[in-house]
Amino acid sequence: RQYRVAHVSSHKKSAKTYLGRIRHAVNPPYPRRLLRVVISALVFALSFSLTGAFLVYHDLSSRVNNISTAKKLGRTPPDSYSGRPINILIIGSDSRAGEGNQALINDGAEGERSDTAMVMHISKDRSQVNVVSIPRDLIVDVPACEHKDGTQSRPQRVQFNWAYSIGGEDGDRTSAVLCTWKTVEKLSGMRIDESVVVDFSGFASMIDALGGINVYIPTEIHDQRNSGLELEPGCVHFDGQQALGYARVRHGVQGSDGSDLQRIERQQAVMGIMMRTALQKNMLTSLNQLYDFIGSGLSSLSISDGISSVSELAGLGWSLQSLQPENLRFVTLPVYPAPTDPNRVVLNDTEVRPIWEAFITDTPLPVGIEVRDGNGKVYTIEAETPASPSASSSSDSNTESAEPTVNTSSPQNNGNNANSQEPNDDLVALQRKCEAEK
Repeated sequence: RQYRVAHVSSHKKSAKTYLGRIRHAVNPPYPRRLLRVVISALVFALSFSLTGAFLVYHDLSSRVNNISTAKKLGRTPPDSYSGRPINILIIGSDSRAGEGNQALINDGAEGERSDTAMVMHISKDRSQVNVVSIPRDLIVDVPACEHKDGTQSRPQRVQFNWAYSIGGEDGDRTSAVLCTWKTVEKLSGMRIDESVVVDFSGFASMIDALGGINVYIPTEIHDQRNSGLELEPGCVHFDGQQALGYARVRHGVQGSDGSDLQRIERQQAVMGIMMRTALQKNMLTSLNQLYDFIGSGLSSLSISDGISSVSELAGLGWSLQSLQPENLRFVTLPVYPAPTDPNRVVLNDTEVRPIWEAFITDTPLPVGIEVRDGNGKVYTIEAETPASPSASSSSDSNTESAEPTVNTSSPQNNGNNANSQEPNDDLVALQRKCEAEK
């Protein structure tokens, strides 16, 4: 009896091609009587699998754009963030550089600014992720920032998104990120561990890799000024370019004052929809879909040293696989109009400080803060109601401390934005029904 071994071409194949082959190589028919053939087949299958895994790793690693921040900050990146809380600065760049970005937005604007900025705090036990959005129009103190040529800018009190431009005025993205990084640390008093910069093309590509997203539009949008969006209330399917326009739109939104604060609400809602769509489509269990989703965005990301390797990114992502949507919470910094310019805002220090402290100490968000969770619900965190003596005696003795509870019955505004159109339970239900549509 003869056993033929299929010929494998020596020509180079894409990583995805090898992935497809690996699936069919894990269970070959092994004749029990021929131990030599069994061993040979196992060695062949293992070698083939390792080769495919290496190709995937190499392919994804080659797409990552590394930002060498550690050396300039005088810090050594940790070997791993396992068992540690981590604060990641996420910057959305409005760069028009490159064919991908120009195809999405080609308005002739030059240079690069931070269109969006968030700080993501991932808890030590990976059970909670809190994301605070920093308004681009926030007046802050930008420290002296070093440029690529060694010169330094002067300290300035300007709106927040200028920090990126000040640091990167010579076109160097690393200097731009570091200036924003230092500004956030000065503003908050916390240590930023890592950073990620994503441009228009990267955002749109990840939406497209999801097959688009379904968004329930609560109000009319007629924006001929920038995005070109013409939308009526109802469920709409967005591709990457359309989702980008929706996330950035500021003008022509019925009932909106065009402020960055209301745009932040839409951005947070879109991020929650992306998360739920990925879970709904089993992105974490489908190898091909996960490969497409991760690979589509990597080439448009610039990532700092500590998490720039695919292994670190994969490890961090794996540690968050059990995160529930209700434990992903978005917060916008409490602000009020600047006395000198109503088009700019300043921090409400009394309400902001407890948020920063929660990030610094890796503790729950403070009572009285309004949040939007990954399910799209908006609520105010309330103090836990003291339990009765009888209830206390029967409760779990391992509970170390009481955590704040939440009130979802009547979303509040906390005075941050009098015209806020936060979703109520009905709107949340409409959004979830929209997401369920094919």
